Amino acid sequence: MAVFDPRNMKKISLWLLLFPFFVQAQQVQWASKVNKYSTDLGGKQNSVKQILGKPDAFPQGGPSANAWVAKDALGTAFVEVEFATAQTVKQIAIFENLNSGCATKIMVADASGKYHVVARKKREYDTYGWKQKYNTDRRYYFSKKRRKIEKAPDVENNEAIEYFLLETPESNVKMLRVEFNFALKPGQKQVDAIGISDSEEPILPQVNVLAGADQFGNAEQFVTAASTAYELSSPFIIEDDFFYTVALADKVSEVHVINLKNPKEILDVTKKINNDKKLNYMLGYVPTTKTILMGSENRYKVGQPLGFDFFTYTNGLYTYQNPLNITAYNNYGDYADAFLTNDGKHLIFGIESDLTSGGFDLYFTQPKDESTYSYLQNMGKSINTAADETTPFMLSDNQTLIFASNGYSGYGDFDLYVSTRLDETWKNWSEPKNLGPKVNGQSFESNPFYDEKTETLYYITQHEGVAVIQKVKIPIAKLSPAQ
Repeated sequence: MAVFDPRNMKKISLWLLLFPFFVQAQQVQWASKVNKYSTDLGGKQNSVKQILGKPDAFPQGGPSANAWVAKDALGTAFVEVEFATAQTVKQIAIFENLNSGCATKIMVADASGKYHVVARKKREYDTYGWKQKYNTDRRYYFSKKRRKIEKAPDVENNEAIEYFLLETPESNVKMLRVEFNFALKPGQKQVDAIGISDSEEPILPQVNVLAGADQFGNAEQFVTAASTAYELSSPFIIEDDFFYTVALADKVSEVHVINLKNPKEILDVTKKINNDKKLNYMLGYVPTTKTILMGSENRYKVGQPLGFDFFTYTNGLYTYQNPLNITAYNNYGDYADAFLTNDGKHLIFGIESDLTSGGFDLYFTQPKDESTYSYLQNMGKSINTAADETTPFMLSDNQTLIFASNGYSGYGDFDLYVSTRLDETWKNWSEPKNLGPKVNGQSFESNPFYDEKTETLYYITQHEGVAVIQKVKIPIAKLSPAQ
């Protein structure tokens, strides 16, 4: 038995790019069913079921709602999983996205369920948990809304894949039991996935990248915030005007405009909107009716006005229409994201409610009558994860959705993904594709806007802590099957 603990995920990603044929030659399976387990946090986020399937928190690593968390961060735990089909196993890979190196015993079984040990670590008493033996309460939990918890000590992520190579391959492996001693490392622990292979070649995480993403143009900086104190958001184009929002703590956010024919001049049009609701986010435009959906900083709380209002925009003038009303609107989050489709027939929201898959999910609604939209409907598990999906943008075909998420394998914190609507229910979507490393990086990518006329994607990211609006050329045919 040999154990490998690679800690440089960038090297792993490079290795994958250079040698993809190794992965294809392997028979790799991911855990498909949980049979038994010691504990988890309960609920949807960080439940033991999050350990199933391919990795969601690699290669980026770090905390994720899509990984299993046991209740006792300094105690022992176990999980027994099953695979779809029995196979020969030479390698077992444990994807630990927080403070790896805690797997201590591996057991395998065939379909009969009779386990035997194939790998084991020597017990270590000089561990972090052993040193904390006089602490009478060693249970540490993650911060969750609406849950009383105690935080674990802050430590580095120390994510890694722990590989166990078996000296003698095991045949007909159908089940696997992994035991953990979380006292081996300080801080919170998360386990993202468990994989098996019939080969010694390392099982590596793969980002599900959109085909042709490597052929995109290089991203360029379009707008840069004055300093780290400012935030940028909500890029939007109406005709030849590029709108975006500039925010500074304790001050009303401003809506700035750049005329794309004369991009050197930036105008503050906040006062031209002429309202007393601090509407300062451009969230949708219907060309046929000249209707704009705008959002306010004073928004999002249940029992209060939603803080979204409709305007008409004609010849540079903003005329107030009416507030947005949604039947049985419910949002547990401190904020919400919204987008009005190009035809005005659908609104897409990013919120957290009783129907979410975990954190913020994407929802849709349609007009109920002239003054009210119907109740929000979740857009489905094929697109929403236990983590957060937010800042939606829909192309004019009403099929192609671009959004930000931290619930899939990616390159950093939040990445941008694209998905295609598969039917008229708005609840079935294609598997989201990452827009690739020319768009996504180690920072927080969000707030996409795609200009179909110039085939340019605008989005928010950060450079050394400073907010930036970047733009990158992406052919519409790469994004939209309708095109």
